[in-house]
Amino acid sequence: MFISTARPAPGTDAYWHDRQAAFALIRELETAIAQRARAPLYLAGPSYDPDDNFDDVIENTGPWDRVCNLQDRGSNNPTVVEILTASKRLALLTT
Repeated sequence: MFISTARPAPGTDAYWHDRQAAFALIRELETAIAQRARAPLYLAGPSYDPDDNFDDVIENTGPWDRVCNLQDRGSNNPTVVEILTASKRLALLTT
């Protein structure tokens, strides 16, 4: 009986490439979470009224969207889930 897996065999070049890509995604996620923690919730936008002294306020959703996108990518990558589970950092995919 032959069982096909989508993951590469340990020790092969494809295996190490997959691990490197997974660790790169984890680093990118950690960086995005740190940037999100420092990001302001609101940004001042341009004012279109010349008599108005105040700028329009814009909600800053970019950092949150980026983290959400990276968490989705990490959750769909079995190697990322394996690494985060082994290192007891699986909460990175939900925070």
